[in-house]
Amino acid sequence: MEQTEISQRLNLSRVMALLGLVLLLGSYFGGTLFEYRDPVTGDLEFDEENLSFQPYPFLIEMDEAEEIDTSPELVKHLGDTLYAYFPSGWWSYLIGYQTMPVWRVSLEAPNYPKESYPDGINVFFTLTDFRGRVVEMNVINHYIGMDPMDLGAFDVRRIVPFVFLVFSLFVIGFLFYSGPGWWLLGLIPALIPWYFLGFYSYWLYWFGHNLHEYGAFKVKPFMPTVLGDGKVAQFTTHSYPYAGFYLLLGVFLLLGLAVLVKRRALQEGKKSNT
Repeated sequence: MEQTEISQRLNLSRVMALLGLVLLLGSYFGGTLFEYRDPVTGDLEFDEENLSFQPYPFLIEMDEAEEIDTSPELVKHLGDTLYAYFPSGWWSYLIGYQTMPVWRVSLEAPNYPKESYPDGINVFFTLTDFRGRVVEMNVINHYIGMDPMDLGAFDVRRIVPFVFLVFSLFVIGFLFYSGPGWWLLGLIPALIPWYFLGFYSYWLYWFGHNLHEYGAFKVKPFMPTVLGDGKVAQFTTHSYPYAGFYLLLGVFLLLGLAVLVKRRALQEGKKSNT
């Protein structure tokens, strides 16, 4: 194979990797395009009781945050102090407050009429927090003895800004490095949608198998629906990917193809040099 064709393949791999990086950063910074609005009124909804965004304290502008004592039963999971912190401006983008929703769960029940709740009780999962009717969903979960959603992947959600920084550096390294293990620089960030699904599935299992006696409705331990429609007690649930997940799938496809194209080009380069 001619060196020109090998160079073209390497350049194609770089272009695909760059596009993958753009989608990766888009999923991190593009959350403002998907702010939650009431499906009936269309008004932008903001719930100051939703404390699911809990970055590391050193990332919090303390003069804009309110310290809140964690309830005793949740201290072992969430620590002694939570923060009512809703950052704005460029700092909110940097620390992960504006990540895109990657999964949507909605819940329907007879006591939530369609005219008031046409989409049911909606919750949108981002990589760093939960949006939508989070407080209402926690109340419903309490009825079946389930812990509040805030526990889910609490420590994992905190490290997301650093994970995205490392993954971005990996992709940049992939563009220029061709030494031993080069393919890991593309493959590790490429798998990000499957990392999310793995953690999501694990925590659904954890919630469904760690029910408490205080639930008004007694249900047996169960596995909540990861993808599709399900039913728990009198509640019908819907769990489906949302916009951010499709961007992450794009990252997977582009970086995966970039690795394969580069691998082929490097193999052909070795052959032509022997």
